[in-house]
Amino acid sequence: MESKFINKAVCIKWHDSYSTDYTWRELNDSYVAELCTVTSWGKVIYEDDKVIALTQNDVNETKEIMRQNCLTMVIPKSSIDEIITLLNILA
Repeated sequence: MESKFINKAVCIKWHDSYSTDYTWRELNDSYVAELCTVTSWGKVIYEDDKVIALTQNDVNETKEIMRQNCLTMVIPKSSIDEIITLLNILA
């Protein structure tokens, strides 16, 4: 599969699971569950047909260090509502 977003800076709006209770409680007719929408920004470092991975910090390789990244988020594509490309100049 060809990646559409690899090495691009993006904003991804997606849905995640969440927990609201830390103890037992009675359920009644007034209980309402809503979607939890998350907005993540970063550089796409991996993409396949199931997931997209973006990192907030990407360090290029130098004589002293190998290429590395930090704060990587892997998002299931089935959870994504929208991907907005921010820049096309990152390599």
